[in-house]
Amino acid sequence: MELRDWAILILSADQLEDKLFEPETLTDQTPGLPLLFKEPIRPPSMGFSKRTKQEKLPPFHEHGSADKRAICLHRFAGHELLAVEIMAQALLAFPDAPKHFRKGLAHTLKEEQQHVRLYTQRMQEMGLQFGDLPLYRHFWLHVPYLLSPLHYVSAMSLTFEMANLDFAPQYGSSFAKYGDEKSAALMKKILSDEISHVAFGYSMLRKLKGSEESDWDAYLHNLSPFLSPKRAKGFLFAEENRKKAGIPETWIEKIRIA
Repeated sequence: MELRDWAILILSADQLEDKLFEPETLTDQTPGLPLLFKEPIRPPSMGFSKRTKQEKLPPFHEHGSADKRAICLHRFAGHELLAVEIMAQALLAFPDAPKHFRKGLAHTLKEEQQHVRLYTQRMQEMGLQFGDLPLYRHFWLHVPYLLSPLHYVSAMSLTFEMANLDFAPQYGSSFAKYGDEKSAALMKKILSDEISHVAFGYSMLRKLKGSEESDWDAYLHNLSPFLSPKRAKGFLFAEENRKKAGIPETWIEKIRIA
């Protein structure tokens, strides 16, 4: 299956199983012309809702309740589905991007699909179906500003996914604290994959930027106007996870103090 056809299927599917479809073989012989979706088509129960101030994630002291942990997993699954769709959008938007970028992006997309499956399975074990709670646009609000592969890696890989290097272990530790080893193990798997996704983004930033610009300046210049390095971290800063992703210490310090 061509990458282009796969991406179109993901963005136009009204069934979750089609959005999570993973072809046995993927080719990239006919990337075609740029194609943009204003919004993805979604299953009826998974449309975008307007988020209210009351719809916050359950605080950590409430994680002793399985229902509260399931709500957290539902929100995380929503983020992963957004990532799947935005990565498909990037495949369609940048047909002329270097082949190693498109191949790496496709690999990352497959792992994000797996994350949705894992979250869905764990939620079902806890009595919650994916789509039972509101889902939000979140990442899609930044899509109009993802005008190049550099914009993509700056926003997605090096900001949203980098923040998960803090959030995933923090929530995993909290779930384990209350005896939910299955959910804790799931967050450990997510963390491992996110480290590789951040590494991919940093590697691509260095390859795609101009030689006259520093890595950090290229990152800043290619962020959405509504993003800043502050969004690339969580409440507790996991320096070691960034080192595992190959992020240099100068970057780590800049993000820490952002």
